[in-house]
Amino acid sequence: MNIPQQMKLSVCLIVRNEEALLENCLKSVSQLADQLVVVDTGSTDKTLEIARSFNAEIYHFKWCDDFAAARNESIKYATGDWILWIDADERLSEASVPAFKKLLTPELKPVIYKLRIKNLKEDGLNYTWSDAHRLFTNKRGINFTGKIHEQISPSAKKLCALERSCTVILDHLGYSFTGQAKTDKQARNRNILESEVLANPNSAYSHYTLAHNYKVDGKLIEAEKHYRIALQLKQFDPSMEASLLNNYADTLFDLGRLGEVNPLINKSLKLKKRQNAAYFLRYRLAMASKKIDEAIEALAKVESVNRLIQSSGTEISTDIEIDQPTISKSLGDLYAQAEKWAEAAQSYKACMEVVKDNTSVLKNYFKVLERLEDWPTALDVLAKLIQLEGELPAYLNAIANILLRMGEYDASLQVYLRLVQLKPDDANAKRKIASIYAKLGQLDKANEWLTQ
Repeated sequence: MNIPQQMKLSVCLIVRNEEALLENCLKSVSQLADQLVVVDTGSTDKTLEIARSFNAEIYHFKWCDDFAAARNESIKYATGDWILWIDADERLSEASVPAFKKLLTPELKPVIYKLRIKNLKEDGLNYTWSDAHRLFTNKRGINFTGKIHEQISPSAKKLCALERSCTVILDHLGYSFTGQAKTDKQARNRNILESEVLANPNSAYSHYTLAHNYKVDGKLIEAEKHYRIALQLKQFDPSMEASLLNNYADTLFDLGRLGEVNPLINKSLKLKKRQNAAYFLRYRLAMASKKIDEAIEALAKVESVNRLIQSSGTEISTDIEIDQPTISKSLGDLYAQAEKWAEAAQSYKACMEVVKDNTSVLKNYFKVLERLEDWPTALDVLAKLIQLEGELPAYLNAIANILLRMGEYDASLQVYLRLVQLKPDDANAKRKIASIYAKLGQLDKANEWLTQ
């Protein structure tokens, strides 16, 4: 009986002053790692203390503005059959652990795996997607190149390594940072990126990464220039080119050059269909042009592609994911503008099934239900609003009116009486009470309320 060989995994990091992030990072990989290698580039906080608590091997490296050099230093100490490289602001998704274990197989040739990176945005809610070669076989000549945004793929290609994709997800927090931490990181990276472009002016990747740095900082003119150069150099595969086209189109949109956006979107979608970024740009363009039907079509496409990405991954190097409640609410708003009331109600309902206490969505949902004269559901929505915001007179008035429309006179009367308790000067409510008493044949009470 042949017993499968147990493969060993080395997890390698480079760190500097990561005490706020490192513990959760190491926790996420601790059950998989046979070896933790931490290369420190000059920490002055509790980073190394945290690393030691996980029995990590700690080495020191003098920072020289070269990420590839630091990464290569870290993998130099790796003894495992496989190497996973990760940053302190990343976590291996707990749900991905079973799938990750299956990747650690014996291999005769060099192998590199693309992992899916789920990048949390500044709003703390939505995500962008990217992928990166993060897992590879050890002792096969694979190493890092590039002073920044370092990669193993160039060395892997020279070795004719097998390239594979997988469903393993790394959650990345770094893009959600704000304030001084973001400013410092951007400035550090830009200095390196600008020197890279000067040293390699014909490298599309150098221009692309510098453009992205400029774009994040709102330097759109500079970003547009380098995206354009990267596109003109024609060095990317279809997946990367689609991402480049989307970023370029997004920058032109933000610059107000709307007429140049759609051709880039179309070219991107021709290269890769299963992506959200281009369809979301199409939605933004339609909204800017006040073309509601086109905006609905584009956003509905985002909704369907979202599901494909969650199950099968994206086809491009960088993509976006928009949370379902946001999509449902936006579609509800658009359908309401187009007076497509049934579709609006369906979208608002879908939103409320996930986010049950969003008062602005409930209010919009109620307005649509009024149009549809769906009184039972409208009453449910008003009851939820009262639960969230209290017995506001507007809500009680709406409930009483609906009950009146439904012929529920006694129930309507009780609500109007409660409304007058809260708002004694409400003349309209008093007239309604008088009218209901009259319908019920209680004329004395009707006259009594008319004279108040």
